[in-house]
Amino acid sequence: MFKFIKIVALVATVTALSACSKNEASEQKKAEAPMEQMSKESSTATTTQAVGVITAIDTKENILTLDHEAIPAIKWPAMTMGFKVADPALLNGLAVGQKVDFELKAEGETYTVVAAKLKK
Repeated sequence: MFKFIKIVALVATVTALSACSKNEASEQKKAEAPMEQMSKESSTATTTQAVGVITAIDTKENILTLDHEAIPAIKWPAMTMGFKVADPALLNGLAVGQKVDFELKAEGETYTVVAAKLKK
């Protein structure tokens, strides 16, 4: 009789643990769903338009320093900062003091200039 009680207790424990495991898995899927959506949503908005004045051009490091206006799309205030350029040819024809429309591409938390045109 004692052996039978042990077997029933073991079966009940395994059943309870199995049920907990299934609940955890479904909770985990629910928690991951919003993260999957966020990454898909952010991947559709990977470029941002902005306006700024060129304050420096580093052709050795391919860095364009811009005193840019606020960029509401990425919640940045106006500031001066250097950006890596995607293609060194983008620097051709640009000079310090020029006002440009430029496009930034998000690469993780880094933004790279992928286009720059003189502002008319």
